[in-house]
Amino acid sequence: MRPLHLILLATLALGTLPSCKRIEDKLRRLAEQSGVTPKPAEPAKPAEPALTAEEQAMEQKLQESTLLQAAAPNEPEAPKAPEFELNKSSVVSILGYHDFRERGGSPMLIAASKFREQMQAIKDSKIPVISLDEVMAWKRGEKNIPEESIVITMDDGWEGVHTYAYPVLKEFGFPFTIYLYKKYVNIGGRSLSWAQIKEMMQNGCTVGSHSVSHDNLKKKPKNNSPAGIAEQQQWILTELKESRDFLEQNLKIKCTSFAYPFGIFDDSIMETGLQIGYESLVTVNGQKVTWDTPNGKLGRYIVHGDSDTNFKLATSFRGRGDVSANKFLLADAKNDKGEPLIQLSPKPDAVIPDRMPVIVADLGKIGTVLPESIKLRIAGVGTVPAVYDPATMKVRYEFPYRLRREECAVSLSFQRDAAQPAEVVSWRFKIDLAAAYLPAAQ
Repeated sequence: MRPLHLILLATLALGTLPSCKRIEDKLRRLAEQSGVTPKPAEPAKPAEPALTAEEQAMEQKLQESTLLQAAAPNEPEAPKAPEFELNKSSVVSILGYHDFRERGGSPMLIAASKFREQMQAIKDSKIPVISLDEVMAWKRGEKNIPEESIVITMDDGWEGVHTYAYPVLKEFGFPFTIYLYKKYVNIGGRSLSWAQIKEMMQNGCTVGSHSVSHDNLKKKPKNNSPAGIAEQQQWILTELKESRDFLEQNLKIKCTSFAYPFGIFDDSIMETGLQIGYESLVTVNGQKVTWDTPNGKLGRYIVHGDSDTNFKLATSFRGRGDVSANKFLLADAKNDKGEPLIQLSPKPDAVIPDRMPVIVADLGKIGTVLPESIKLRIAGVGTVPAVYDPATMKVRYEFPYRLRREECAVSLSFQRDAAQPAEVVSWRFKIDLAAAYLPAAQ
């Protein structure tokens, strides 16, 4: 038992409590006998001056801050998301069609079977079909689009669009744009009705303006007097603006694109269109759209009847054969034994943390391959110097730099025989950029 306890017990043993003085004397004597030296009483602390109102407020803030810091867990700081990088190297082909029938027969008519054949070739090629709205968002710097892509448009508003083209586009999930002129909307005959237009708008269709009358916007004024020229300019303004207002009011939409009738325009007409609010104006000039293409001069490849000429030009990207000249293989294609025809790494649609991936394609199940025909293309880079090992039949390419974009699209083409068309397999994988920027585990 501790000495202080002994002192207390001894005190209790004294019986009736004596006076304070006598108690103190007895406790001192007992402490001396037990060898315990009493601790001298501490001097009283001087009274602190009262806090001012300002000091009290500061003290409260400090206490609240301390409590918050104690309550907050010490979590590691999350890595910063990589900055968005716009890919300005993308290329877009815009296809233009007019009317559709069971059979063709004129430059403005395309047979339904031919149209399906062309759409099937695009689908098999894996070249993405995107909307014109996505192209313009890219040109505004708001988002990236695929390295190569296709936009589908149709002019005038023929009923054949709804009867023959729309079912195919809906089946394949392809977005498209129709350009309508005011005098040929919902007037019966072979014109599209409002109901048909609205139905298509529920399934990937956007609407652009094609003027009021579909007349040549560069036609000569009635006379070359100042009054005649002013009248001509007012007419052009009406053709551009009234047609847009007509569509917006009836369809409850924002109409931001215009197709020049017959593709005829000049810089003055273009500037007028841009000034009144059109974001894009499309031509019939067979040219691909790039980042630098002026928004008022977006080229289109107009498909004439059953001729494939412009279609092949449109679907041929950067020296690669058009979609009808190649045989496209699915990334998960299998041979007769059910084995993967081509082993791909990284796997299609995989998400990997490595920003410097090694791309490998094992062609061992293909059979004979012409080494000189092998080409590996990376979106945003072009053809890269891949290495082919005839012994293992593996194509290999290692990125010499870190990828900064989330998605990587790869295309491999080869021939089994010089007399056969090239076969193409395309696939995509993603980089987990957030994980890639995390510090390596120790």
